[in-house]
Amino acid sequence: MKSTPAPSEGLKKFFGTRAGHVSLSAIAGYFHATLEGGENIPRASGALIVSNHALFALDAAVLGAILIRDYGRFPRFLADRNLWRIPALRELITAIGALPGEPRAAEELLRQGELVIVYPGGVDDSLKLSSQRYQLQWKKRAGFARVALAAQVPIIPVVGYGIDEMYTVLAREHLIGRRILGGTRYDLPIGFGAFGTILPRRSVQTYLALPPIETRGLDPDSRDDIERIRAATYEALESRLRDARESAAHVK
Repeated sequence: MKSTPAPSEGLKKFFGTRAGHVSLSAIAGYFHATLEGGENIPRASGALIVSNHALFALDAAVLGAILIRDYGRFPRFLADRNLWRIPALRELITAIGALPGEPRAAEELLRQGELVIVYPGGVDDSLKLSSQRYQLQWKKRAGFARVALAAQVPIIPVVGYGIDEMYTVLAREHLIGRRILGGTRYDLPIGFGAFGTILPRRSVQTYLALPPIETRGLDPDSRDDIERIRAATYEALESRLRDARESAAHVK
């Protein structure tokens, strides 16, 4: 199997310097971001973090900054493979250690003891309207569950609170996104952030790492086992996001 690309070594070394620490703190500090339940994040072994997603994947940058700064874990991200079709963005996301969402690549990383973050809702979750805040857009996607079972690593559900307040998304355009990336699910958002600009609002963000969902002893080829893990992960996040939806409803 072809080995998965590693993040830029220069970037990893930079984050180990004082300037790198300041940069990570600036990213997390802009949103007053904190991580609760840190005892559920493994310090060395492999684990699959599964979370809800926000516009432009900015939440991934914030969560990643906290994990690097406070836990010494350089997470790998699974991203929509179509993003590699965009020049400049392709080089950027590769440099930070992201890779196309391919099951075998994810399994390899997890077996190597890496911390891998996946957003099952993907583009559908990150480009949702404000009327859909904190609503998981997974449908019945279960690929992440099979990956965790195949690698025999735990799933750590991480709930992102405050991430859908960075922007107000009123609608989505029907031309540019689908023309560039090839489908209606890529229709770009029409909305605004801080002071009506494209800058994100400084919404307070709290990430909650829930207790791990164990996969050891389960069969990655069993539909029942895959569905059991998928449903457990979904419900772990959904049970917490219900409260976030209720709170968001009061701030319309």
